[in-house]
Amino acid sequence: MGDTMRVGKRAAIIGALAATLLTAAPAAVADGRDTWLRVTLEKGHAVACQAERDDMEVSLDLYENSVFGTHVSLSVEADGQQYGGGGPVERGLFDRGVISGQVAYSRLEGAAADQQFARVQGSYKASGPRVRVRDVHPEPWGKVVTNGWRTPLAAEVTVHVLGRQVRLTCGEAFAFDLRVTRVGDPGTDQRTR
Repeated sequence: MGDTMRVGKRAAIIGALAATLLTAAPAAVADGRDTWLRVTLEKGHAVACQAERDDMEVSLDLYENSVFGTHVSLSVEADGQQYGGGGPVERGLFDRGVISGQVAYSRLEGAAADQQFARVQGSYKASGPRVRVRDVHPEPWGKVVTNGWRTPLAAEVTVHVLGRQVRLTCGEAFAFDLRVTRVGDPGTDQRTR
């Protein structure tokens, strides 16, 4: 699989996850003007891992947020077939330095195979000092202001998928503790979301 296709797939997955999280936001508070304001305190973890061998490519994204829940995304290419799965999971994946969980997946093309489960195991620890975060970016419905802290993590993750045990390399990994303010522009009604 080429780098462009892999980046495109990962961008699509991250975009879908972000859209899901934004529509699941808690009710907003009207500020008395023709705008709305939503403030959340969000803590959690994010880890992105992958592995590439001659016969298999695996990408795994783990995301846990105290407001939006836990989400997993798995993409596998093996033996000329593509598999994928993920979405929200009921219980957390990150617990005091241990990563543990499972994700349902199935074949993406051709005759659908029965749903299978991949087991995810690993560990994480802080790998540097926490860093101050301040970000302001526009969204179609208004702007998002993020303030808080991000702590880099060193993560080691193994996934058991398609009867194989695959050790992944985790590039981006961090814990976060953020205050996120979403302010809606006049004319958009996000108060009922």
